Amino acid sequence: MFGVESRGFNHIPEAERNMSPRSIGPMWLGANINMFSVSVGCAAIPLGLNLWQALAVCVVGNLPYAYLGLASVGAVRAGLPVTTFSRSVYGLRGNVVHALLTWAASVCFEVFNAVFGSLAWLSLLGMIGMNRDGVAEKLSAIVIQLVLGGGIAVFGHATMVYLQRFFAVALGAVFLLVLAWTAPQAHWSQIGAGHASLGGLALFAAFMTACGVVAAQPVSYLYNGPDWVRYLPSQTSASGVFHRVFWWTFLPSIVLTGAGALWASLGDMSDPVAGLKPLLPPWLYVVFIFSVIGGSVANNAPTFYSSGLSLQAAGLRLSRWGATSLDIAISAAAVLYILFVQDLSTVLNDFVALLVAWSGPYAGVWLCDGLLRRWRFDLRDIHPQPHAARPRRRATRAWIAYGAGMLVAALTMKSPLYQGPINRLLGGMDLSWILGLLVAAGVYALIAPRRAPDAEATAF
Repeated sequence: MFGVESRGFNHIPEAERNMSPRSIGPMWLGANINMFSVSVGCAAIPLGLNLWQALAVCVVGNLPYAYLGLASVGAVRAGLPVTTFSRSVYGLRGNVVHALLTWAASVCFEVFNAVFGSLAWLSLLGMIGMNRDGVAEKLSAIVIQLVLGGGIAVFGHATMVYLQRFFAVALGAVFLLVLAWTAPQAHWSQIGAGHASLGGLALFAAFMTACGVVAAQPVSYLYNGPDWVRYLPSQTSASGVFHRVFWWTFLPSIVLTGAGALWASLGDMSDPVAGLKPLLPPWLYVVFIFSVIGGSVANNAPTFYSSGLSLQAAGLRLSRWGATSLDIAISAAAVLYILFVQDLSTVLNDFVALLVAWSGPYAGVWLCDGLLRRWRFDLRDIHPQPHAARPRRRATRAWIAYGAGMLVAALTMKSPLYQGPINRLLGGMDLSWILGLLVAAGVYALIAPRRAPDAEATAF
């Protein structure tokens, strides 16, 4: 702890795997208690669903965390981050595309989190009579977000895992207090009636679309979330890894997104931070503001950490901490632009809306490949030598499966920028969050090489 981690996108030797399974829960809880989790839960109410239906959305939409639990087993067995071990199926050159997309997606989430936290800090300054639009105030907001979250990431994995337990306790306590204060304000006996006029296909379409919005979060974790458990000993029970990751992400996320749905039923939550102000006493709102700032830092720390690994996997010749520092600088520039020049939130939001069409099929292929090979990798697949024919043949099949998954996702998706033709035929029902990953995995399972792993293949 509090020493700079020397390992980067390379393999973690068994002797250095000092993470304990009991660290998984607090780590994920601290990372997930943030306003992005709440904001996706708010989406169901504006689509026309009543609160009971929106709460059902929060359960169904969070089920893809099961994929994250499964993927985490692979990261533990390999001791590698996702953007490194996915080379074994996509090929060294082909995987650069996914490493760069992973990095770009991570930057978007870093900026979202930093903007959420910065606006919360500026709101707090305004409440105590300071100029929330001043240059010094805005710079202080950025420093708090990016220096704290980025600083933790620069130190590395051990520091991040250690500090997340404190974030989990503090942020969890505040969130539960706010939820307990606001829940009685809902008119529970009237919520299921009169709010929504949808029925039949329109109701199902709105329900599935809202599920897709909620599912964007667990699906988006597939390209970096497994990285955070790669320091577990390789022989850690697969069922233990799966259950700890799944239940510590699935159940808290139901509560977080459900709170978003509840608060959206009580008022305008287009800005969920400001939207809660009328529902809370001033003292609790101030405490809530501090938790928003802390939640943004807690989520950005592991995101910065993995985005640095993605830059390394894409071929950037920098140390892990150097790549992380570069990523922090780029994120800082984006946040500065948003706070001082022009709001880019719409552009970033549109990118995230399209994210599931890439991340689902991408994960579907390497998840299926990992299961077929029992998470045993050949070093020649991870770092191919010249004339390594087998990885290229496997990569061709992977890209065919990936293309099939992306095509189905594009045909069935609904986003602010694009609506697929099948989505229109189904009355706006978004199925991309389900079909993209499953089709890519299914096609790869049909065409993947049918042979036992080579003798050199090893779980390291």
